[in-house]
Amino acid sequence: MQPDEQPLAAPVDRVAALAEGAPRIPRRVIVYAVIAAAILALGGSLLERVASGVGLNPMATGTTSTTVPATTKELRATTASLLGITWLVGARASGIRLTDQSRRPVTSGSLRGKVIVLTFFNANCTDACRVIAAEIRGADADLGARRNEVAFVTVNTDPLETGVVHTPPAVTRTGLARLSNWQFLSGPLARLDPIWRRYGVTIDVYTRTGRVAHNDVMYFIDPRGRLRIRATPVANESPTGAFSLPGVLVARSGAGIASYAERLLVPRP
Repeated sequence: MQPDEQPLAAPVDRVAALAEGAPRIPRRVIVYAVIAAAILALGGSLLERVASGVGLNPMATGTTSTTVPATTKELRATTASLLGITWLVGARASGIRLTDQSRRPVTSGSLRGKVIVLTFFNANCTDACRVIAAEIRGADADLGARRNEVAFVTVNTDPLETGVVHTPPAVTRTGLARLSNWQFLSGPLARLDPIWRRYGVTIDVYTRTGRVAHNDVMYFIDPRGRLRIRATPVANESPTGAFSLPGVLVARSGAGIASYAERLLVPRP
């Protein structure tokens, strides 16, 4: 899609979109994602994880319920396994120059000195954003007095909704607007696309229905602006397109996000 293309006017037909089958990730995008991952990781561990994770987030295909019960295996999984944690070698994070929901410019430099937890979801919140938002809210609460040292930053992943809107569903329907240390960033496609590619975010748009699908990744950037951790948050998707995750796993994921962010904080004297 070129920057001057107009968003689709018709509403997204979720049922029709799901009937099309799994989104096909363009070969060019896959190549970009793998190259970006290799540069970020400067090693084989991240490349292996990106190569295996290219595509959509895991979906629950055998149930009509929007709440999938947690299995014993999931409950006993380590926090690192639950979040899909990969430690990186500390390459400098790719720059960001976008605008937040209050139309304020945000750059990587303006966030320097804080631990950044970087996530990606659609402005209209039709993906796993509510699940990830709940995890972010939990992480913020668990950080307590140190929450002001952590910046939760979410980048818009919808190429059909790239304008800066003060109250997109990603802001109004997630409860994240109440967090003073969370920002939803968007901007022109010409600025968003390089960020998606550099951080290994693969996006596919169904031309018939306008459905946008992408993989889910999360990065932890230390106060010096270095990439330290990559995570792969998950959510279950029902046949009707509703995303969910058992509350016990949401709580564990939130606590895990807070724990890994704390590891990167500058120790207090």
